[in-house]
Amino acid sequence: MSAKQRKLEQHQRDQRQRRRWMAIGLLAAIGLGAGYWQWQRTVDEREAAEALRRGDQLMAQGSVLQAIAVYRRAVERAPERADGWVKIASAHAAAERFAEAAPLYERALDRDPAHFEARIGLAISRERLGEFLVAEAHYKAAIGLRPTFAEIYYNLGYLYQQQRLYQNAALQYEKALELKPKFIGALANLGWVWDRLHDPGKAVDIYKRALALKPDEVPIYVRLGASYMSMSQYEEARTAYEKALSLGDERPSVLHDLGVINEQGGQLEEARVYFRRALQQQPRASETHFHLAGVLDQLGDRVGAEVHFRRSIELDPDNAGAHYGLAQLYFAVGRGQEGQALLKIFALLKEYQGRLVPLKRAVEQAPRDAQAAYDLAQLHIEYGRVQKGAAILQRILELNPDFTEAQKRLGEIAEPSKADRL
Repeated sequence: MSAKQRKLEQHQRDQRQRRRWMAIGLLAAIGLGAGYWQWQRTVDEREAAEALRRGDQLMAQGSVLQAIAVYRRAVERAPERADGWVKIASAHAAAERFAEAAPLYERALDRDPAHFEARIGLAISRERLGEFLVAEAHYKAAIGLRPTFAEIYYNLGYLYQQQRLYQNAALQYEKALELKPKFIGALANLGWVWDRLHDPGKAVDIYKRALALKPDEVPIYVRLGASYMSMSQYEEARTAYEKALSLGDERPSVLHDLGVINEQGGQLEEARVYFRRALQQQPRASETHFHLAGVLDQLGDRVGAEVHFRRSIELDPDNAGAHYGLAQLYFAVGRGQEGQALLKIFALLKEYQGRLVPLKRAVEQAPRDAQAAYDLAQLHIEYGRVQKGAAILQRILELNPDFTEAQKRLGEIAEPSKADRL
């Protein structure tokens, strides 16, 4: 072998050796890098866990805004952890900052679609933001995750209740009670829903179940009294209301109804006292002014009766009974022309209210029927009750965002020139 060949082979051996050492060095570097990132991840996880723990302490102390800042450090350290996003979202929700909470819950669900707390938190946030259909979907998804959790059915029932979907609400409350028979909140709301569905007998049975479990639950005595009132069972209503009073509840509705009970029984002085007590707490109650006016008229105080009939009409121009009562008072004192004017208004109100009854019944029977609700809104607008009509149109769009007629009509009545002509 020549010297040149030996030199070439030595060069090739040197190159192979260098490549070998380069490969060894690269592998070592990779190993060190992986070790570094693993170490950094461990540090981040530890710091995130500490931040979550500290945030929980601040939440327990009621320091919500400080907790949000600490939770933010946790999600910066470990953004892939769903629980960190849930914690910071729940802190925003606790501060009623639902617009901030909702997207944070969504980030948690991006990381863990089966995260129950994130799902239920998002449902509650969307509900509080007025996004009914989105909230409904998330509540149903939460039920899919935990079908034996009674509180989800209760929350979904309350969502339906707020939207006046009373049949749907009743079904959800009943499911909650199947899972948790002593669920007082579900019993109370189920009774209230049956009242709205015009079945006060069922409501009474539900309220009695609740009171058997919790005999001093004051609001349920109030609702029980109201159910008896709707069935004209006045003495039973009196008993329920007096129990509420004995437990310290003197809300205006209780005092008003006790006034009505005494008025029906001919105990006019007692009725007058109750109506005045109710007005001390709620001076803008048109119906209480109307009843007090009727009692004063029967007691011979026509001046006082006129004052309260007028006040009732001022507070609620749709109070047909107050128009009729004041008209009769004017006829009795020789003010026939004024009485006739009031009777004309009374006749128009009765026409409006007569047309109102079947439309309201249609909506109650099919609460998701957009056309039925639209017809009801149109009637309100036709008779100049623009705000009532607008509220119904807005509710239609919450349930049926694609109902273009409601959107168009809402836009029309929002124009001042058109609203003024109605």
